[in-house]
Order: sequence, then structure tokens, then C-alpha cells
Amino acid sequence: MKKLLKVMLPPFIGFFLYFIAIRYSSHYFNLTIGQIGTGTLEGFMAYYRYALPLLFVVAVLTQLLIVIPIWNSVLLKPASARLWAIFSFVFVCLIMAAAISYPIWDKATGVHHLLMVFLFMSAVQLVYWTINFITLIIIE
Repeated sequence: MKKLLKVMLPPFIGFFLYFIAIRYSSHYFNLTIGQIGTGTLEGFMAYYRYALPLLFVVAVLTQLLIVIPIWNSVLLKPASARLWAIFSFVFVCLIMAAAISYPIWDKATGVHHLLMVFLFMSAVQLVYWTINFITLIIIE
């Protein structure tokens, strides 16, 4: 039962909080599937709105196959190794944010827009994973 909670609850809480934030945004009711891929906040929100079930399945699989095994191994390590794991995790989030941001960036909008998309994607990932890990700490 505890393993099921560790697999399902953290992604559910993270996705639920993002759903509430997007659902009660003033832009939500005007989102169309055609906005996906525009490189704007509305495009990201539209993607999230229309792909939510698929994204949740991916999150649960990621939790089951990657996060839980790493989590269990890090729990056995000393505090210095846990701190190193946190820094490594933040670095991976920044790399992934860059990997997501660059392809959706329109070069005509300038480098400032790329930076803003990168910062937004970094914040989304770091907040999601922080919620995820806090939930895992509470479950433990």
C-alpha cells in the first residue's frame, strides 16, 4: 500500500495543483488546440489542458520506474550525498528546461523570449519536483 501511495500520490498532487492553477486562470476558457506549439504561455497551458491524461500516465511511469528507485537509494546515503543528489537534480531540471525551451522558441522573438521560456519551464519543473519530493518525505 505504501508503494502504491509513493507511486500515485506525488504525481496526483503535483498535477492537481497545476490543474487548479491553469483551470482558474483567465485564459483557460479561451484555449484551443491550435495554440499548442506557439511558444507562449497560452500554448503551454493548451498543451497541458488537452494532454493531461497522457501527461499523468507519463508522470506515474516516471515515478515508478525512475524516481522511486533513486529515492530509495538516496535515503540510504549520508547527508552529504543527499545534498549532492539535490544539486544534481536541479542541474538535470535546468538541462531539461533548456532542452524543452529551445525547440519551442521562435528566433524572431529574440533571446529575451528564450530566457523567459527557459525560466518558466525551469520553475514549472522545480515546483513540480519539490512538491513530489515533499510528498514522498511525508509518506516516509
